Amino acid sequence: MASIDDLEILTFLRKEAILEVESKRGGQVLLNLDSFSENSKENFSNWFNSSDHYIFTGLFGDAVVAYGVLEFSTTNDTQRIASIKEIFVLKDARSVGVGESVIQSMIKEAIRHNAVGIDSFALPGDRETKNFFETQGMVARLIHVYRPLESN
Repeated sequence: MASIDDLEILTFLRKEAILEVESKRGGQVLLNLDSFSENSKENFSNWFNSSDHYIFTGLFGDAVVAYGVLEFSTTNDTQRIASIKEIFVLKDARSVGVGESVIQSMIKEAIRHNAVGIDSFALPGDRETKNFFETQGMVARLIHVYRPLESN
């Protein structure tokens, strides 16, 4: 689990994640939604102070090379659900088990909080992320569709 002492590296990792998302199909729309803020220090500070958010780090040796943000909410029938709001691994640290370690820690935390399920998202065409989630037993349950509209 991350601590406020990790704020500098978390901010760096999130900046790298944002740069990667910007280049993917659907990334610009995601980053422009009201619920997304590029102010990483403020986001992490809010998440550290929230009882519904948990921040995880992933290590390769002694270096923090990954992070994840887990959010808990309550369904309409009062069950808890966990959502992976953000997960990112530096490109050079992928395929060595760091991402798997982060997501397994998130799953354990979700189970500890009696969540009935865990979800996340992948951008369209982001086969790497989709495959990663599928290796963790996660499957699509909802597909958002989008069409930009031209002004008349």
